[in-house]
Amino acid sequence: MPTASSSPSPAPSGAVLPFDSTVLFVLDDPISSKTAQAGQLIRAHLKSAIAVGGRVLVPAGAPGQIRIVDSSPSGITDVYGFVDIFFEPLALPDGRRLPLRAPVARLAPNVTAGHESTVAAEDTAGDIVVPYYVLWQILRKGKNFVLGAGSELPARTEATLTAQPNGTIAIVTPRPLPQGTGTPNATFPVVPMATPLGGTPTPGRLHPTPSATPAATSSPTP
Repeated sequence: MPTASSSPSPAPSGAVLPFDSTVLFVLDDPISSKTAQAGQLIRAHLKSAIAVGGRVLVPAGAPGQIRIVDSSPSGITDVYGFVDIFFEPLALPDGRRLPLRAPVARLAPNVTAGHESTVAAEDTAGDIVVPYYVLWQILRKGKNFVLGAGSELPARTEATLTAQPNGTIAIVTPRPLPQGTGTPNATFPVVPMATPLGGTPTPGRLHPTPSATPAATSSPTP
């Protein structure tokens, strides 16, 4: 049964739990690429309490939820199954919600380079020795991803937790990235496709075709 290799972030020495800290959840329901469905909610609970500045913000065992975003079972031609997950915000006892994210959004069987080379060598030998081995190779089924109940799954905090002087704990999410609203300047002159309705053509930077200059007329000599 695979388990998460990440460990919870160590308790901060000060009164701040930084953004992108690791917390561990224990699965109450299994996750399998064979049976998972998009939109399905997987139950889990917090392994260790989240404490900031000596105050427990979320106790150990607090319930959490993991949403299945997408999944695909294993298939023939050695296709492996996968599960895409999303951590729902963690509900706090005071009614607030702590946003979380999955460090790895796609869960799939770990295929090492050694395994791939071994399979390739077996296929080469099978093609030589076993009659119709290519048919078995085409029908060979890949592996499903399975994470049983009781397995640990890490999540990352999407906010900074700060203990305030009055004893409360602030949850501060990062500001969104600024987005410009101005229209970028064109690197070449823009000429309208047609004359605007009820308006006059925009001169742009085009020059009119040169025309002949009339010859000067001389006045009659008296």
